[in-house]
Amino acid sequence: MNSRLPPLGALLAFESAAQSTSFASAAKKLFVTPAAISQQIRLLEEQLQVVLFDRSKSGVKLTRAGERYLTFVSKAFEELRLGQRQLEQFSNQHVLTISALPSVAQKWLMPLVLQWMDLNPLMEIRVEASHNKVNFNHSACDMCISFGAAGFKDLYKEQLLLDSVTMVLSPKLITNQALTVDLDAMLKLPMIHIDWGDDNANLPQWNEWLSAMSMKNSKIQAGPRFNLSSMAIDAAVQGKGILLAQHLLIEQELKSGLLISPCEVSLPLGEPYYLIYPQRSLDNLQARAFIEWIKKSVNK
Repeated sequence: MNSRLPPLGALLAFESAAQSTSFASAAKKLFVTPAAISQQIRLLEEQLQVVLFDRSKSGVKLTRAGERYLTFVSKAFEELRLGQRQLEQFSNQHVLTISALPSVAQKWLMPLVLQWMDLNPLMEIRVEASHNKVNFNHSACDMCISFGAAGFKDLYKEQLLLDSVTMVLSPKLITNQALTVDLDAMLKLPMIHIDWGDDNANLPQWNEWLSAMSMKNSKIQAGPRFNLSSMAIDAAVQGKGILLAQHLLIEQELKSGLLISPCEVSLPLGEPYYLIYPQRSLDNLQARAFIEWIKKSVNK
């Protein structure tokens, strides 16, 4: 088979006809005549040396070869369309895009972003909350806040901080003055659990915290379980139990008194948080300024 790629117009005609199962509908969509669509498809089939459509009076239907080819054509066009959308973002130097884990984005990054925007009102920052690892070759993201730095090759990696967890609870659960100093009584309350899936080994659990407190014989209580730290924090604020919460994510709740921390014992997470970005971000003066600002904000 000839490895020369078909003309773009023929591929567009094929994709449109395959999606609409009609040459007439494809023609209307592409602002050409049905005869032009038919000719493009015929030329495409001749070049590929394969029949892509079964024709009938009621319309057209993809052959098995056509269905398979559509998979690759659609994927290729989606990449091109994605690239075009990202070019628009790359051309706007006054917009920064930052990716972070959902709970980190909500509880820690957003307050910092709002501070930055107050100081730089002409600068727009877009925050993408996602568990997916950023591929900077296919993304318009300028930087990401990552838990750990594995899998980011040929990128700048700035360690921001190593977070830790401590026990917190809502003042609603303190029903009397004695409970505020009675840790044994607190540990009989429901325990909120966080499930990080594959990263669970990096998040200290209740058994580790009890061991650090020399309370190995205390029973781990049942309680609600969440896969997002932000949901677990909200549950703790509502008085649904005690929680091992990350300091990074509960600053506002502690300041406002929505949560209290009855003891000082903390356990570190298994990985630090990193700020990760490609060379192109350093070439953007606005992105470079934000990188320096967020690093200083963490070290205050």
